[in-house]
Amino acid sequence: MTYKSFRLFTQLINYIIKYYKGVVIFAAILIVLSGLYRVESNEVAIVLRLGRLIGNTLTEQVKSPGLHFALPFFIDEAIKIPVETMQERDIITHYIVWGGRILPEVEFNGYLLTGDNNVVLIRATVLYQIDNPVQYAVYNKDTGSIIDGVVSAELTRMVTQMDIDSVLTGGRAELSSAVSENSQRRLNELQTGVLIAAVELIGIVPPMETVHYFDDVRSAAVYKETLIQRAKESSSSLILSAQAEAIAYTQSAISDQHTRITKAHNEMAEFNGIYDLYAINPRLIITGSFKDRVAAIIAKSGGTIIVPEGVRTPSIMLY
Repeated sequence: MTYKSFRLFTQLINYIIKYYKGVVIFAAILIVLSGLYRVESNEVAIVLRLGRLIGNTLTEQVKSPGLHFALPFFIDEAIKIPVETMQERDIITHYIVWGGRILPEVEFNGYLLTGDNNVVLIRATVLYQIDNPVQYAVYNKDTGSIIDGVVSAELTRMVTQMDIDSVLTGGRAELSSAVSENSQRRLNELQTGVLIAAVELIGIVPPMETVHYFDDVRSAAVYKETLIQRAKESSSSLILSAQAEAIAYTQSAISDQHTRITKAHNEMAEFNGIYDLYAINPRLIITGSFKDRVAAIIAKSGGTIIVPEGVRTPSIMLY
C-alpha cells in the first residue's frame, strides 16, 4: 500500500469515527419508525412477531383502521387485509387458456360433461369478501387458488346433475345459486376466511362443432316461452272479461230481484189494508172506486168476487 493510499484510508476511518454517533442515532430512528404503519378505512391488519400471530382473541389479533405501531420490520410484520373490498376472481381451473384466449375446440379444451352426456364450456366469476382476516392471511398461503379449485369442482359436479337444456336456458340461476352455496360450505370447512357474494356464469358455450345445434335449441326454447307468455296473457284477458260479465249479470239479477220483491210487498200491503177495511165494514167493497180497487187487487192475486143472486153484500172466493 502506497503512502497516499494509506493516508486516504486513515482519513476515511477518522470520518467514520467522527460521525459514528450521528449515523447510529439516525439508523436507530429509521429502525424505530419502520414499525409505524397506517391501516386504511377499508382494511384491517394483523401483526406477526417472528412469524407468530400476536394476540389471543380475534379482537386482539385484528387491528382496526388508523395509525399503529409495531416492533421494527425484522421482528414484526404487519399484514393489511382489505376486508371491505369486494374482490373478483375468474374461475379457470376447468378450462385451458392459450395465448390469452380460450380455445373453442373440444380436443384442445376442458369442457364439462352434463347429465345427458353433452359437453359445454362454462366461464364463471366469483365475487367475494374477506370476513375472517386471520384465517385468510395466516391459515392459507394461496387463498385465490383454493377458491378457484373449490368453485370449479362444485361447478363440474353440479353440471353432471343437469341436462344440457337446463344449463343453457332456465337452469342457469339455480346452477349459480347451488354452486355458490356449496362452495361457501366447503370454503368454511377449509377455514379460508372468505365469504362468497355471488357466482356469476358469464359465458356458457357449446363445442364449436355443435354450436349451430345449440343455437337451434336456444331459439326453440325462446319461442316456446314466447308462446306460453302469449297464452297466459290471452287466458288472463278472457278470464277478466268473463268475470266482469258474470258480475254484471249478477248485479242485474239482484237489482231485478229487489224490484220485484219491493213491488210484491207494496201490493200485499195495499191488499191487506183493503182487506182490513172490508173485515170492519163489508159494504164498503161495493161502493165507487173502492170497489174497483178491490177488484183490481183481487184480480192480480188470482181471486174472483162472486155475488149470489139476491145478496147485496158479496163474498170473496179465491180460485
